[in-house]
Amino acid sequence: MLSSFAVAVVLLATAASPALAGTGHIYRHRLLVVINEARVNHGLAPLRTSLGLHRAAQRHSNDMIERDYFGHTSPTGSTLYTRIMRSGFVYWGQWSAGEDLAWGTGTYGTARETVKMWLASPEHRAILLSPYYRLIGIGRATGTFLGHSDAVVWTADFGHR
Repeated sequence: MLSSFAVAVVLLATAASPALAGTGHIYRHRLLVVINEARVNHGLAPLRTSLGLHRAAQRHSNDMIERDYFGHTSPTGSTLYTRIMRSGFVYWGQWSAGEDLAWGTGTYGTARETVKMWLASPEHRAILLSPYYRLIGIGRATGTFLGHSDAVVWTADFGHR
């Protein structure tokens, strides 16, 4: 009963998120639901979407596919900080952000497998399960990546302001 209630809360908290509109919104929404399931299962509040974080995350996923690299810093030197500053997320006051990246093909590119891999990595798990972060933006791009066709590249930008 409590598990069903927690899933219902997660679904209500993530339903109809305007920041997830656009191409691939169903897949990004699935990742948000799985992330929030993990957070609720660990006693944390679900994350809410942020349009600014979404912009930063989607641009980064697109850039990684287009330039065929995988990393938090782009070949031109763009970092999480510079992406967030250009995204509209920051408009006053203090803020912080963290970023989880993943890519895969087939089942390894799904939302559930991506979160499973993040939870198995201490660095990614710390960001995903941080009680400090309350907002998220999710980016997803698909295509040929690092020699693999039909790859999925995920960016999850977590934030607090």
